[in-house]
Amino acid sequence: MSERILEIENLTVNFDGFKALNNLNFHLNKGELRVIIGPNGAGKTTFLDVITGKVQPTEGRVLFKGKNIKNKKEYSIARMGIGRKFQTPRVYLNLTVRENLDLVTNKNKNVISTLFSKPEKGDKNIVLSLLETIGLTPKADLQAALLSHGEKQRLEIGMLVAQSPDLLLVDEPVAGLTDEETENVGNLLIALAESHSIIVIEHDMEFVRQIANQVTVLHQGSVLCEGIMDEVQNDPRVIEVYLGQETSFDTEEIVIIRIVASIAWADFNLTSQEQEIIINQLSAEFADNPDHEEQIKEELVNFLAESISLEELVPQLENEESKIKALRLSYQLIKEHDKNDLENDYFQELIRLLNLPSETVNSILDEGKDHEKWTMDNK
Repeated sequence: MSERILEIENLTVNFDGFKALNNLNFHLNKGELRVIIGPNGAGKTTFLDVITGKVQPTEGRVLFKGKNIKNKKEYSIARMGIGRKFQTPRVYLNLTVRENLDLVTNKNKNVISTLFSKPEKGDKNIVLSLLETIGLTPKADLQAALLSHGEKQRLEIGMLVAQSPDLLLVDEPVAGLTDEETENVGNLLIALAESHSIIVIEHDMEFVRQIANQVTVLHQGSVLCEGIMDEVQNDPRVIEVYLGQETSFDTEEIVIIRIVASIAWADFNLTSQEQEIIINQLSAEFADNPDHEEQIKEELVNFLAESISLEELVPQLENEESKIKALRLSYQLIKEHDKNDLENDYFQELIRLLNLPSETVNSILDEGKDHEKWTMDNK
């Protein structure tokens, strides 16, 4: 059994009758990187506030390395080994990158001594190592104010690591970043997870998918569900929470819908024509009656908002019937408009990943050919 660095038991935080956290239970193993997601108001910020001592629980307790941290001051908890990075970078803009790191590694912890005294050899080596870790060695002597937003985020993470915490709490580190900067921050956190325990609060699902092995979903101050990203993103309860409405589809159907959408997203551009084709196909496929068909058309739009790789989706199909349905609906999509090479490559990849018997695949493809022939005969 893995050693637990953090345990939260029956935690409730009550603000004048409003329960920001409600009987929440959670644990984190030593060396684990966990991502916390949830809609606005789910309790994510309060969750971090309690761990760092900014907010005291009304009920329950928080154990860090087996010790109850209830009623401890924020600075005491920080000294125990918990470091927090807030969403907005908190760096010294008038200092260089190197000076920012010198400041937090300097044993005197004093701006004046950092600027005007020579760093000790050990501290200097730590700074050099940190610069390399956060990817800012080429900009070591650049004023922090001149860094991009993503570079400031990495600098602050480096400053946090310099304080040698055992547990890093990172709040929305990629908000407002470019795709490249987001990837850089993700790679940094993955590297740090080799030697630290990390909790990340985030909304960007692509980023979550990049870094997370385990995801915890908060809703109304409690843990709604936990699991790997594939399980969480297709959990009907999670979809209901994020979309604000009950979903008409079960988990298996959601995976099929997303496979079809991924074929259409092959060229990174879901056209309005493709969206209409998908919605018409799937509403007819899954609706119980004509009235229900119109109802779920609006819901289907939400599932077409992003592309998820086939390598992630296909293994989630639990039986051959679902695999056949995914292949048939995907084939119908690419037959009903002018497919391109990327869509064709994705479709061939889908066939490979589904690993259905060749006679089953050929039967589905033959159905499409018969449809084409019938259409030509009736022109």
